[in-house]
Amino acid sequence: MISQPELLLLAAFALLSLADLRYRVAPGIVVVYFAALLLETTSNPLQAASVALAVIWGHWRSWPGVLAWPALLHPAAWVVMLAGYGVRMGMVGRGDLLAAGALACLFPWPAPVLAFLGVEAWRRLWVRRGLPGPLPAMPGMLMGLAVYLIFWRAVPALR
Repeated sequence: MISQPELLLLAAFALLSLADLRYRVAPGIVVVYFAALLLETTSNPLQAASVALAVIWGHWRSWPGVLAWPALLHPAAWVVMLAGYGVRMGMVGRGDLLAAGALACLFPWPAPVLAFLGVEAWRRLWVRRGLPGPLPAMPGMLMGLAVYLIFWRAVPALR
């Protein structure tokens, strides 16, 4: 069964995906990230600290990479570090990094991995349709999160 914080994050992702499609900006993602970080700090401080460290490393280029090594202690932060590397190279937006951090805070590591696979599926659909401009990643993350919730949460035999 899905917990209340996960349900709230799913609803926020649905609304932010619509905003990302329409305006190319997810205006409340900072609030969603900090709320997810606060909720995770009480239940799993190691995961919250490693995800926060990965987000900080990806957000500021002036941070040396050595300071982010403790984030490698938790598998959920690995995906966030991948998004952080994309932000440092200018390929991923900072809002997408915060969205990945919120996912990694509240869900186990398969959810952020499937969210990034959803972004890749969304990117392929976006390119095939010939749509111009940068890719809004939030709808793809929502697709991957939906796959996670359907297959890993709704079907207990797959766990």
